[in-house]
Amino acid sequence: MTQITLQVSLAPSDFKHVVHLLPHQLKVFGSQVDEILLTYDTHKSKGRFALNWDDNNAKMWPFLQKCASDNPKIRLLKINYSKAKNTEIARKYFNKNLIPAKDWRGGPFYTYFFGLNEAKNDYVFHIDSDMFFGGLSQTWMAEALELFESDDKILFLNPLPGPPKEDGSLIDQNYKIYKSNLTNSGTLFYKFNGISTRLFMVNKKEFEKNKIKTKIYTTKPREFLRAVYKNNPPFRLPEEILSDYLIQNSKFRIDFLGSGLGLWSLHPPYRTEKFYEDLPQIIQKIENGEIPDSQKGFYDIVDELVDWTEAKNKLKH
Repeated sequence: MTQITLQVSLAPSDFKHVVHLLPHQLKVFGSQVDEILLTYDTHKSKGRFALNWDDNNAKMWPFLQKCASDNPKIRLLKINYSKAKNTEIARKYFNKNLIPAKDWRGGPFYTYFFGLNEAKNDYVFHIDSDMFFGGLSQTWMAEALELFESDDKILFLNPLPGPPKEDGSLIDQNYKIYKSNLTNSGTLFYKFNGISTRLFMVNKKEFEKNKIKTKIYTTKPREFLRAVYKNNPPFRLPEEILSDYLIQNSKFRIDFLGSGLGLWSLHPPYRTEKFYEDLPQIIQKIENGEIPDSQKGFYDIVDELVDWTEAKNKLKH
């Protein structure tokens, strides 16, 4: 029987949402996977990626240890930044001797490839720690495996980005229709030539067959100058590199809802105190399918579901 690893990337700055969202994520996927790999970042970022890093570090690790002790599927790993481990990963995926810890923004780079490398199973479903899921299908993973096996051009698979819209369209997305499943009320499968590192399911054995050959340094002057100013490594975002990899290897990503109520994802575009206070209620609404029409077909949580006034007012100043 094919086995699957759920890999969740975590950092100290995530603590305030992880205490609510990790149990939600385990509820959705725990029975569908064989391993739950929690990777914990020990390399402090800069700027917004390091928010409350030191204060939360003392709280996060004991919380994760408790989760691991309560669930035998969980394997908890601090990310290993040693030169030997970096070289192992860099050679496997990039045919290089070293890769950077962070990208030009100070955001995670190495962590994504470490998570893939350390997963025990070939099929890995990666999610960032701030992802929400609705529909709550308990068969989505099995359906994903069938889809992988049906077409060797599929390298990445995702749940639907946002709850389904009545006309089947996706908002602010560049896609083509891959196919329609007429036996399941016309369920659509959406084809993409790029990925987001927020979440992706991949057959890592297929991924490892071809090294990443695209340039990993940023060549954009604004990004390079900002990296130098902020003292960050001048490297491109991993999702840009992986999207190039798809195109260069004539592969693609498929997003699909699945049978029944299916599975769909949401991402919070901001962080506010109100958001953290309301997190249990937000999770409950999403799990219960209490979704405004404006949210359907869209991957980021909209104002009608969460009050983002505080965040948007800050952006004006």
